[in-house]
Amino acid sequence: MFKFSFNLPDESAETKEPEKPTETKTAEYECEEVLLSEDLQKGVTINPDHLHVFPATVDILVEYLNCVSLPKEELGLDILSAEMDHSDLIPGRYEGGLKVWECTFDLGELMAENDEYKKLFEKASVLDLGCGSGILGILAVKLGASKVVFQDYNREVLEKVTVKNYSCNCRGTDAESGEESSSSDAEVQFFSGDWSSFVDKVEDQYDVILTSETIYSPSNYAKLIDLFKKKLKPSGVILLAAKTYYFGVGGNLRLFEKALETDGYFSSETIWECESGVKREILKIKSKP
Repeated sequence: MFKFSFNLPDESAETKEPEKPTETKTAEYECEEVLLSEDLQKGVTINPDHLHVFPATVDILVEYLNCVSLPKEELGLDILSAEMDHSDLIPGRYEGGLKVWECTFDLGELMAENDEYKKLFEKASVLDLGCGSGILGILAVKLGASKVVFQDYNREVLEKVTVKNYSCNCRGTDAESGEESSSSDAEVQFFSGDWSSFVDKVEDQYDVILTSETIYSPSNYAKLIDLFKKKLKPSGVILLAAKTYYFGVGGNLRLFEKALETDGYFSSETIWECESGVKREILKIKSKP
């Protein structure tokens, strides 16, 4: 229980300027690869009571783990700290990867339903940046991508959720036919850590970069744009889904578009928007000729 002291200071005591607290910057997590265990490579079955289903189309479904069902004793300090603070974000420690945000579903539906964007994934190399549960990367596998890299800040998110969701959807055998899943041929990798470290340690470039709900913090815009410049192939496409405004944290799409314009390397256009409820948009970003 907190106690508040209302004792008045001794007026005879010398008045001193309060000391300014020393600012400490949290060290950002280095990029690390998370490998699929042998069991996960064979495919896992998740208790249906712990699953949600995202119907991207009638024929394309993505099952994903209900993170509320994760036992508290299995969670690490970063995620437990966020839960105790009732927060989706602790800068430098936890970036909200266990929660599936609305814009992920917006972008997933566009990928699966729109023929123009669906064909982008045929035999393509894809980066799911800030992947969280991995729904967008899993969809890319199902749509025919040849390689998909899943990246999230927190290693624990990848280990506890992303790899299991991938294994559940894309590995093993079909329950009805008994045949090997047709979506298991794509090469996949999983990386945790900060974006700058990912840029330094992973050499690949990608045909498509998918990212959802990653522009909430203006302090990360320069880092994000630098990653786009170094990781997108010259003819590649970035699909970025976001809320128009992020209240309380400072980020918004117009501010991000201004950062893109100031940098001068990319052009962008809004290809989808939702005006009802919380305003949300999807941008298509490409390198300028």
